[in-house]
Amino acid sequence: MNPQPTESDNQRFKLSHIYDTELDLISGEVVFEIELELSLDNQRLFLGLMDTHRINEKSMSMQSGIAVSINTKNGELRDPINDQNVIGSINASSLDYESPNFVCLEYEKIKSIYIPKLTIGEEKILLPAIHLPELRSLSIVVGSSAGDWAAKFNNPHLLITAGDCGLAS
Repeated sequence: MNPQPTESDNQRFKLSHIYDTELDLISGEVVFEIELELSLDNQRLFLGLMDTHRINEKSMSMQSGIAVSINTKNGELRDPINDQNVIGSINASSLDYESPNFVCLEYEKIKSIYIPKLTIGEEKILLPAIHLPELRSLSIVVGSSAGDWAAKFNNPHLLITAGDCGLAS
């Protein structure tokens, strides 16, 4: 992985592109799981399921997809792509610096509505739903504001499950 610097307002991340896949999903779920090892307690982490065709943009405002930044010091969660605002928080003291943390970024898609969820350890946070254009090509992107050595993202898994819209004809 070759980290690429990308900016989001006042946040600067070194991002690594892990995996690409093609999607044809009207409704269903996309689940990305990873083991996170932390060695620095004052950084912002980045997890994203992003449009592959926009992945090389230098500014987050030019990206498309689902992403979350996690402030390891205060637990603040932000959406670095869609609105830059605080969208939730986690208990930062629950982050483990001695052993890997289970992290899962997922979304449920119903037509053009995306409902993201973030799980860190035992804590699950439902994030605000967003309306997005169709994501036909998806990239997994991870990173940190503190550079490569501050966080390790190990054993990534991606699961895509098509679903039924539940709409009557």
